[in-house]
Amino acid sequence: MIIVSSTKISISKDISNNMGSNIIQQALLLISKTPSKEGAKGYYQYTLEELKSFTLWERIKINDWRLEFITLTFTIAFVFLFKLGDWYNVRLVSTYVKSLSESFSKNFFLYGVSQDQLYIKDSSVNFSSYASGRSNIAKVNISFKLQPRHNVFIWVMENLFAMFSETVEPTEDRVDFAITPSYEGDYDNFISAIVSKLGMNSYRRYNYFLSLTKTTDSDKLPESFVFMSEGHEFQEKTYTDKLANALNNEASSYIRYIAFTDQPIERPEKVRECEPHRRIFISTHFPSNKDQYESLNNILDAIFSLVDDLSSKKITFKPEALKKVVKTRENEISKLTKAEEELKQEKIAEEKAKLKKQERDRIRSLSKAEQLKLEKKELEKKQRKTQRKQKMRA
Repeated sequence: MIIVSSTKISISKDISNNMGSNIIQQALLLISKTPSKEGAKGYYQYTLEELKSFTLWERIKINDWRLEFITLTFTIAFVFLFKLGDWYNVRLVSTYVKSLSESFSKNFFLYGVSQDQLYIKDSSVNFSSYASGRSNIAKVNISFKLQPRHNVFIWVMENLFAMFSETVEPTEDRVDFAITPSYEGDYDNFISAIVSKLGMNSYRRYNYFLSLTKTTDSDKLPESFVFMSEGHEFQEKTYTDKLANALNNEASSYIRYIAFTDQPIERPEKVRECEPHRRIFISTHFPSNKDQYESLNNILDAIFSLVDDLSSKKITFKPEALKKVVKTRENEISKLTKAEEELKQEKIAEEKAKLKKQERDRIRSLSKAEQLKLEKKELEKKQRKTQRKQKMRA
């Protein structure tokens, strides 16, 4: 048994009386590292012969297990929080995909990654799902990006970085739909989006296709949304009555944007990346109740019907509006062509500079006689060029 000196006991009693708790006294006794002169020694202060004379239980009692207890407690807490965060993310995704089965099941032959599995868990923060089997729509890819709740340290660090840097997006739960129209369902190229005001500047910054649009308010939209489009006609004709009935003011809490586009999300760096590729992007947060999920189902129904109307030419656009779209694409291609040409010229200049440097190094390595001979040849070459020029002028 460990005996603590009278001085330490008196200190513990004083603190205990002041705090009014026996727990403090026990804690102080446990963290007393240096044994008293009259008390028991630490584990490593015993001789080998003394340790051999102790039983296993006596050796266990005299050892200081605080570091092991702290490590074990930390490990258990970390594993518990990891499992809890992972379980919560799985629960969010499972609720989301099941709640949307109403819309997807009636619009697509296949909803989910297989007949028996609605989604795939790629990691604790990344999940994915899929839908196919509908005329005018080749496929729908659904990707989930959730907060790293399974790792508290990363979660806190990412949020701290986002607070102090505009280039870092804050962590949030997000679901992105990428709807790819079928080749048979061909329609005109254009960009038109309905965007929540809550994050419209951020959405424009991180989505190249939105940077090509103009932002306009409209009385037809709920006041929490704006249009971002390449022309008034595109936003008017794609905002159908069915979509207007499904979209309410509360939807801005879970709808980030709904966008029709033929241009990529990432800014193109090469001309070939500007090639039109029609898609419909729907980006959402997680709805918080059944009514919001019902509203989201209705919005998806309206979007699927809108793709049908565009593909069947029930919705068409005036040539003047489409000419503006073509002009915008040509301007973007012109910028990229110019940038590529400048990069090419920079590489040529660098290569020339490299060759000149190699030639200078080669000349320095020659003997003086060889350098003089080379200089004489260069001088004769310049003289011949000068003579030819004079003859041509004459």
